Amino acid sequence: MFDTMLAVDGELCLPDLHFERLVRHAALLKIDFSLDFTATASALLQRNGFTTGRYAIRTTVTRGPAARGLRISEQSWPTLIMRADSVTMSNEAVTVIIASTVRRNEHSPLSNIKSLNYGDQLLASMEARERHADDAILLNGSGHACCATTSNLFIVEKGRYFTPPLQDGVLDGITRRSFIENHEVCEQSIALERLLAAEAVFLTNSIFGVRLVREIVQDQRTR
Repeated sequence: MFDTMLAVDGELCLPDLHFERLVRHAALLKIDFSLDFTATASALLQRNGFTTGRYAIRTTVTRGPAARGLRISEQSWPTLIMRADSVTMSNEAVTVIIASTVRRNEHSPLSNIKSLNYGDQLLASMEARERHADDAILLNGSGHACCATTSNLFIVEKGRYFTPPLQDGVLDGITRRSFIENHEVCEQSIALERLLAAEAVFLTNSIFGVRLVREIVQDQRTR
């Protein structure tokens, strides 16, 4: 499991929500751990002199040492790693593709959590780069738009906000949740045709906040 949280000038952004989600997602894989999350993240920033500027704090939790195979031991010694990296802010709109190499599995509970298996997102990201785009939007097995490689998806229709529901294979994003709580948002499945016809499309995540999509590029494999 992992979590990525923003810190601005030494201040953590929504640490309680990030930690609650990390614990909840780890519990799905039966990983039990304890951590003074806010104090540890704050100490990391202070010890490295990261008190001005924007930093992404990445917290990784694994089950720890184990025997070979998939069988889970009754005892575990979770491993926790926390690191901070400087990030720059960009408000520029992005060009995205509709990924043709992979699809989200809306039937898997792993699609809703930040597990370390980001192979699908990696393939979609590589496809976007090969096609000279900034990011890729992933569809699920039913052909509905889910999310981009590292962010949630929203559209605007007649001045109203819409976003795909979690059951469509959507990551439970913190910024997504915050946007829904602070705006009138309807959670609905979004077919590809509807996405392409939307008045506006934007992406959200904890590091860049909200980013407008300038153009959606589609090829023959997703038409």
